[in-house]
Amino acid sequence: MVFDMREMLVGKGGFSYHVSDEQLEAFQCLTPLQRLQWVDDARRFTLMARTPETAVRQERLRQGKSIV
Repeated sequence: MVFDMREMLVGKGGFSYHVSDEQLEAFQCLTPLQRLQWVDDARRFTLMARTPETAVRQERLRQGKSIV
């Protein structure tokens, strides 16, 4: 049985994406330090790309509060 998140999300909003075997293999070849750098780069990108509203919501979640 192939698990496909896209089928679960139909009509429910959200998002999905596909990671190819080649992409997984490339990540697997990275050293632990390179993997951590990759994760940190992704973290920094999401911080720079977020909207002010998203920043407020993330801070509320970090504090254990509701986002509404």
